[in-house]
Amino acid sequence: MNASLARLMPSPARARDDRRREHRHVTCYDATLESARGGSASVQLADVSSHGCSVRGDADWLRPGAFVSIRLETGAPALQAIVRWVRGDAAGMEFLRPVPAERLDWLDLMDFGFET
Repeated sequence: MNASLARLMPSPARARDDRRREHRHVTCYDATLESARGGSASVQLADVSSHGCSVRGDADWLRPGAFVSIRLETGAPALQAIVRWVRGDAAGMEFLRPVPAERLDWLDLMDFGFET
């Protein structure tokens, strides 16, 4: 295969993971997703970094490019994000702004998550 065609072939999953700008911290924490159109779903955070997270849950209304809010506890301020991918019951999202330093609830997940 020549070099031009090789670039068109999908890269292995491991190579795609290495492109992330920072390490994702594996976690298992309940959260709530809310769509800009009023949809809501209980999900479980699977991993988190200061720039994004992935979740698992029954939110069949999620679509790549959708804007969502994600909150860890009822009444806590939500983080705004854009959905980047959806695969079955899992979805990945990028926060519109990095997790602020005063959001200790999110920072604790990164500090005490399950390291891989």
